[in-house]
Amino acid sequence: MNKNIITTIISFFLGYIKYFFLTGSVIFSLAVLLFVLLNLEPDFSFGFFSYFSFIDPAYSTGTFSMGIPEVMKIFSLISLVIMLVSYVLRFALKKIFNITFEFSLKLKILFFVTIITLTYIIAVILVKQDNAIGSSFYYIFAVFYVFNLVSLMLYFLIDALMRKVNNIFKIHKEVPENYFA
Repeated sequence: MNKNIITTIISFFLGYIKYFFLTGSVIFSLAVLLFVLLNLEPDFSFGFFSYFSFIDPAYSTGTFSMGIPEVMKIFSLISLVIMLVSYVLRFALKKIFNITFEFSLKLKILFFVTIITLTYIIAVILVKQDNAIGSSFYYIFAVFYVFNLVSLMLYFLIDALMRKVNNIFKIHKEVPENYFA
């Protein structure tokens, strides 16, 4: 079997698995944010979902229910838009200003762990201010935090493994210097 086909199959499989872990991290983060938001402001309006009515027309009515698949559809759309904007921005910076950004795996991990940790710290502080919520929620936050970080680390681990597989199986055909002479 051709090395390119094997590399593509392995990369696709690893990419598919790594997004399970990213989904877990997103769900744990959204659950904590939603919990805090609804405890601080029980009458919070979810009217902004009407902007996503092209995904599901029920969002425009204001009476709808959401599960993980619906949340992930919206998350996927937002991620796609952010990815496209970042690619356009990278392309423009490279072509116009000759600037390229390459972030190391350590920097990516540090950034996302910091964001998640700050989110949970803020959640704990906000819950602490609301005396109506029991102390058992701190344990729930701790469990969610651990699962969130484990999911994120597994995402980065599989992403790094996927990159190594791509580099190992990559075919390097070097053309001799005088080949076209």
